[in-house]
Formats: sequence, C-alpha cells, structure tokens
Amino acid sequence: MTDFEVTTFMDWMASLSLDHHETCDRARKLLGRWRARAAATEQARCISPQTVEELLAEGLMQLFVPERYGGPQCDWPTLVEASRIAARACPSTGWMIGLVGSHAAIVGRLPSICQEHVFADGPGQIIATASVSKDVSIHKVDGGFRVSGTWRFSSGVDHAGWVIVSAKDPREASLNPVLMFTLRIDAVRIEDAWHVTGMCGTGSKDLRLDDVFVSDAWVVSQSECFGPAPAGTRHNPDGYLFDVAFIPYLGSLHIGPVLGCAEGAYDECLAALRNRLATEEGAVAKTRPLQLERLAESAAQLSCARHLYYAIAFLLHSAGVAGRSLSAQELVTLRRDRAYLVRLCVEAVQRLVQQMGTAVIFEANPVQRHWRDLQVMASHLDVNWENAMLAYGDFELDHHEM
Repeated sequence: MTDFEVTTFMDWMASLSLDHHETCDRARKLLGRWRARAAATEQARCISPQTVEELLAEGLMQLFVPERYGGPQCDWPTLVEASRIAARACPSTGWMIGLVGSHAAIVGRLPSICQEHVFADGPGQIIATASVSKDVSIHKVDGGFRVSGTWRFSSGVDHAGWVIVSAKDPREASLNPVLMFTLRIDAVRIEDAWHVTGMCGTGSKDLRLDDVFVSDAWVVSQSECFGPAPAGTRHNPDGYLFDVAFIPYLGSLHIGPVLGCAEGAYDECLAALRNRLATEEGAVAKTRPLQLERLAESAAQLSCARHLYYAIAFLLHSAGVAGRSLSAQELVTLRRDRAYLVRLCVEAVQRLVQQMGTAVIFEANPVQRHWRDLQVMASHLDVNWENAMLAYGDFELDHHEM
C-alpha cells in the first residue's frame, strides 16, 4: 500500500488486502494440527520440527521478509493477526509467528550487506534475538569487536540460523548506548536453561558467546536501527516497517499471542461447559445461572480486549502508511491500551479457571496450559501495568487541558 486515504476504523477493516485474509486463512487451516501438538510442544519445551516446517511452508515465518528477497513484506496487522489465530490453539506457536517472525523486519533495517548475507539462501530464515544479558565483556579491536557473555530468553533459537544479541557499548558507558551484533548460529552455544511454568514451547534458551569476533559490518547502533530511516530504508524503500521508528511496533507484538491465548482458553472452557450440560444436566442445573454470568462477563472482557486490539492495529498501521512517528500522546496511550488489553485477558481467563474448579488442575486440560502461558506473557516488560499507567497518568497531568 502506498496511499492511506481511509478515515474511519471500519474503512480500514474493509481495506485490508486479499493477502492479509489469505495469510490468516492459512494459519486457521493448521489450527487442528497445532492444537493436537500443544501438550507435546510444552513437554518438549520447544516448537516441533513439524510445526516449523508448516510455518515455513505456509509463509508464516516470512511475513516481514522484504520483497526483494522473496518475502511477502506484509504490513504489521497481518503478522499480529496470524499470531493471534495460532495462539488460540498453541500460544507458543503464536509467539513464534509474532515475535520470532518479526525479527525479519529488524534484518530489513540493517545495512544492505547484512541483509544480503542473511537472506542469501532464501526468505525462509529464522532469526532469534536476545537482549537480557549477564557477564558480558565487549572489547573493540581492529575491524570489529570481541564479545563474550550470556544472553537469555532467545525464543526459537533451536531452529534459528541467525541470532542478534544486544549489549551496551563499553566505549561510551556514561551514555548507555546499545549495540546490536548479528551472528550465524554456529558462532554461539545454546544453553538449555528454559525450565519454566508457562510458554515452555517457545524454547527461549540462553546463548553463550566465548570471545567471538564480530566484524564492524555486523554491528549497528540499536538507536539507529530502531529509529526512523535506518540504513535498510534505502534498500527496502516500499515498506514502512523498514522506515518508521520501530519500538512502538516491536513493543506491541505481544497483543496478538495474548489475545489469541485468552480466546483459546474461552473456547476450551465453553466446550467443557457444553459437554457437562449435555452429560450431567441435573448436577449442573443448580450452578448454571452463576456459570452463565461468569461466562458472559469473561466474554464481555474479551470483546473489550478485541476493540483495543483493533484500535492499536489501526493506529500503528495508519501511522506507518502515512510515514509518521507517533506523537507523545499516542505513545503513552498505546502503552496504556496494550497493558489494559492484557489485564482484560488475564481477568477473563482467571474467572474461567475459577469456574472450572478442580477439573482445570489436570495437565490434560488445555485451559490450565493457556492460563499459565498467559501469566508468562503478561509479565513481559512491554505490557507492564504499573509502568504504562504511571506514564499515562503523568502525561495527562502535565498536558491535559480543561
């Protein structure tokens, strides 16, 4: 899309491309398989090779790959909606599409030499990232850097061919600038520290670098890469995700897997309740009014969450197509709305879990898996409640006009 002339949300919904709808249909087609594998995915603590093959075959990991490398170069709402759909069956698979799949856009913002190498073997490249680090040592040497340390939470790394790690530039410690290092997967050691209670299937393991040399050509400033008009803009001039300030888009990706996870829990709870009504009508009749009330309230909260979801997608997409950065007010409102969306989803599923009683504690019940996955996603810094609400409240006090 080169022009964005729609003026209302409904106009925008109607304007979504045929490619967007076809992509979503491809994700829906695989839901049965992903749902059947969800328990095994959690036990394996990693997305299965079969699922990865399906994601690549259907183009669901390549949604942000630039057109020049054979990718569809989709807009932001397409990837987030595909991740939402997948998360209804398997939140970890939704995370793989939405978060790991978004890393192709980061590569599309890097200098052209990096892009050419990463996509030299085609668009089906899985790129893992990691920014939470410990025991990091970075030294500038002739032609590059020597890097050591451990980086955590590298989702999908077992299937990745490339990794991008971030760390502070030791040459300007007082300014706290962050550098991004892009490496082939064989330059790092994967350490299995991913023993967690939720989102187990993302396989978000640790990465270890031991005195690895990274050429200057593969090192960029994070502020330049994520800011407006990075180096990759000249290489991929027709996609707004390679041009606009990227942090608002990157920090909002979670809304797809979170909403899809909550919707999946609701669907499973509804199916269980219908089954009970069909087989134990007499026993259920006494509590049926209360169950219906709880179900309705959770449904209402998810309906509100969907309105926020679409409003966020509309804001980001319309700003991207217009080639403009978000205003300060839009940024604090965006943070508020995505945090509130997550809270609505958490509360809706919590109510459903309480309604199901002891039935939900068994591992075979998918609702408890969705519940644990949702708790982990809700703990992410990008959707932190206190930070978002304090920032919004502070802005309102300073800028609100009577």
